[in-house]
Amino acid sequence: MKQFFAPKFLLAFFIILTSCENGDRRRGNNQKTSQNSNSIPGAKMEPQTPLDATLKIYFENTLSMDGYINGNTNFKDVFRELLVAADNENDINLETEFYLLNNELTPTNFGVDNTKISEKLTPGSTAGKGNKGSSNFEEILNTVLQNQEGDVISVIMADFIYSPEGEPDTPSALNKLRTYTQDAFLKAVNQNNDLETRVYSFTSDFDGTYYDINNKHIQGVKSRPYYYFVITPGNLMPVFVDKIANQLKDAPGYQNEALFTSANFKSIPTEILTATANNGRIKARGRDLEVVAYPKKGDLEFTVLADLTNLPVDDKYLLDKNNYNLANPEFFIKDIGLVKGKNIDFSLQGLIKMDPSTLVNINNKNYTHAILFSSDGMVSEDLKIALKKRIPDWIKTAHSNNDQKIRNDSLEQTKTFGFGHLVEGVSRAYEQQGGNDEYFKLTIPIK
Repeated sequence: MKQFFAPKFLLAFFIILTSCENGDRRRGNNQKTSQNSNSIPGAKMEPQTPLDATLKIYFENTLSMDGYINGNTNFKDVFRELLVAADNENDINLETEFYLLNNELTPTNFGVDNTKISEKLTPGSTAGKGNKGSSNFEEILNTVLQNQEGDVISVIMADFIYSPEGEPDTPSALNKLRTYTQDAFLKAVNQNNDLETRVYSFTSDFDGTYYDINNKHIQGVKSRPYYYFVITPGNLMPVFVDKIANQLKDAPGYQNEALFTSANFKSIPTEILTATANNGRIKARGRDLEVVAYPKKGDLEFTVLADLTNLPVDDKYLLDKNNYNLANPEFFIKDIGLVKGKNIDFSLQGLIKMDPSTLVNINNKNYTHAILFSSDGMVSEDLKIALKKRIPDWIKTAHSNNDQKIRNDSLEQTKTFGFGHLVEGVSRAYEQQGGNDEYFKLTIPIK
């Protein structure tokens, strides 16, 4: 029976994680300039990337995880990609360590090279390594603290199913999960304010026993989601994202990702287009926009290019209109697109060629995205837009409040009990620590 408590797990883990901030890392004794941090004017500057770092991979060694490692599964395929990518990372000297985690912290490589660990990870090889039926993280705290030193990228591989043993009130239990998680992460980011967390979701074939909210043993569930929680200081996250995560996202079963960070960007390079994807006559005076004439037909429309290169979120997030907030109700976002050479590839309108005068104006400038604004009346206020730090919609889709009918509910089999509350706790901690819920704000004065 699985009796694995996510709040205790995360609380112990992040107390452990923040305790590894030793003097050498903070003094930067082994550092070089990151090749992945081209700064945006006014943006939060990335600290230097160290020459050496350790990738510490933690596998949740409980009974509910046996189904992911029983035979050749997608879980193992992705794990293998992680190990091989880490082994071939050349920008820094990256040492890989692997641990089985339950009531004990067990370092092991199963007697093989790091790249072969995934092949040896089976229910049999993990049996007898701690208590797979329960987890007492207080017992492993001192062991993990002694094991933590230097610059660390920590990866937790788990199903993150909340198991509120003995809790008769499910809503109350889920609220506790959110609160405990928020507290754990808040303590971590308060001690290391550049700590970032990325959550990657995957699906895998599953050959094992599923344990529901009542610890009922359920057979016949053939596919299950699982997650990678990647926690590391901001100077190391680009290494993981650029050199390792891209390969994981090409592996079988990858679904989505989410980022949680305290970072915000004070200034984003922009360009107001006066001759491309517009309706009405406008002039650009620096960052100001002057409406010369409103259109005779249709709404006033204009496009703004932005360089979002260094924002630590993917295009899927940046192209979602729901992730933006407009302070002036006179405006709305009609479309968002990617700048591709001499064209803009809008999500709704498709490919649009930029006017030759536009190409002259943006020559030698690195604009990545285009936002098409629209107003259905006279404009009386400045345009103010912000990119919100919000929990992606996929988190809500992945969340389950009750998994008792999972055996015969194919939709429920794609969800994780309590996952939304867990991630909400993470999000709240970063928002509270950073004092903001936005990546950036832009103001375009309207004349």
